[in-house]
Amino acid sequence: MKKFAFQSILLLIAIAAGFFLFRSGERLSNLPFVPQAPVYKQLLIASTKLKVEIADTQSKRSKGLGGRQSLATEAGMLFIFDNTGKHPFWMKGLTFPLDFVWIKGDKVVDISPNVAPPTPGQQDASLPIYQSKEDVDKVLEINAGTIQGLDIKVGDIIKIE
Repeated sequence: MKKFAFQSILLLIAIAAGFFLFRSGERLSNLPFVPQAPVYKQLLIASTKLKVEIADTQSKRSKGLGGRQSLATEAGMLFIFDNTGKHPFWMKGLTFPLDFVWIKGDKVVDISPNVAPPTPGQQDASLPIYQSKEDVDKVLEINAGTIQGLDIKVGDIIKIE
């Protein structure tokens, strides 16, 4: 009987701890072992709104769009860096082409249209590295052809909502 009572008390403590820890999603959001739900924002560029996934941590930036089979129309991933610099990108793990929009502050400073994915079996060491001509603090990855379709140009202003 004492064993059952002890186990019951431990179970109640575990349940209470679970409620305490999980009642607020923000409480655990900074722990590295807890999966992070993607954060999406609206980005206005060339008078078009895009739904962009925010990659603002090292782990999110490292994974990027790798492993995905496609990207929705009028969607993208916005990489946000803590500092301004020449942030190199490659197409590891991608199966579809992308356009890169290189951004400093709120201004487009360079574009890289129609960046092809790796060929099947291509070794990581042979993948090209892409970077902007100028230092940037943000990079927008969108479906190939979007730069041309939206007439995105160097000097365009972006707004994140």
